Amino acid sequence: MIRRPPRSTLFPYTTLFRSVTGTDTGVGKTEVAGYMARMYSEDGFRVGVMKPVATGVDGPCNDAQILKGSCASEDPMDYINPVFLRMPLAPLVAAKKEHKKIDLGIIWDRFRELSTCNDLMIVEGIGGVMVPIAKKGKRTFYVLDMILRMKLPVIIVARPGLGTINHILLTISAIRTRETEIAGIVFNHTRRIERDASIKTNPALIERLSGVKVLGIMEYNRERNKRRIRWLRGIGHYEDKGKISYNRDRKPAVS
Repeated sequence: MIRRPPRSTLFPYTTLFRSVTGTDTGVGKTEVAGYMARMYSEDGFRVGVMKPVATGVDGPCNDAQILKGSCASEDPMDYINPVFLRMPLAPLVAAKKEHKKIDLGIIWDRFRELSTCNDLMIVEGIGGVMVPIAKKGKRTFYVLDMILRMKLPVIIVARPGLGTINHILLTISAIRTRETEIAGIVFNHTRRIERDASIKTNPALIERLSGVKVLGIMEYNRERNKRRIRWLRGIGHYEDKGKISYNRDRKPAVS
């Protein structure tokens, strides 16, 4: 049990709960989630972070360590990353091969407790929304089910270049089958991309096709700790010729 006063008295009526998912593995969910956690922490919020499930590790994962460090969280690692498996596979498969059973109950318990003692919660998923986590009887439990159980609006992190339209629209379609709120999309430049014209046209086109807001773009920097998200000045509004209007100082509203 975390022995700490429930939530900050500085912002007693303000909470922001978000799930950060991706269109695929390796799209930079941790970078975006960590950046948001640091941003709100610097504003004076007590930020709770969580990476409920991780694979390919022998202990609490590096992603969870990054999230914890990004907001100087005092929460214990076994709360931030309660489930981890050694084999680098989907959790359902890794658990079967390691002859283990994923305890979904501990995930809910840890999430509830972290939620009561933090102003904000940012939860990072594993892979995309249709990654299988466990079996419940004959039913498969996916990342999307975890998001739904936690009642978290979703931020989708995606690659910016060619091919991302299909991945994003499929992800949005899957989320909408469960009537889960989509907070928006963040494009993450995890590497320097040259000669890809789609980078300039994708944000406006995806928003027009899906109706989901593009929240911003995380720009590439060789030094990861210097990467920043350019938040949109007017989310969902574009200037002539499909160009996006930015305000570097704008942050997503807390509601």
